[in-house]
Amino acid sequence: MKRKEVIDFTQWLDKRLKDADFKKAYEQADPDPFINVALQIILLREKNRLTQKGLARKVKTSQQAIARMESLRYRGYTLESINRIAKAFNKKLSIRFV
Repeated sequence: MKRKEVIDFTQWLDKRLKDADFKKAYEQADPDPFINVALQIILLREKNRLTQKGLARKVKTSQQAIARMESLRYRGYTLESINRIAKAFNKKLSIRFV
């Protein structure tokens, strides 16, 4: 099995910012909550040097499910799925109405 090269966060962000949808979401002053969740999952996963498959194992789901959750167009999150991801990163889920 071929190992993927690990890049640092700055390199990863520079590469992702070339995608117009990602850049718009990243720079948005008042982000769409769904986009915000996707970006947080991506950023946490990359910061922790996990692949989608690695995160899927920790969350006990499929790589495809993680890819869907990281899609900037995905709207099918459940609190349970977001909470499982939070726990995988030893984080607590916080939801606010502002």
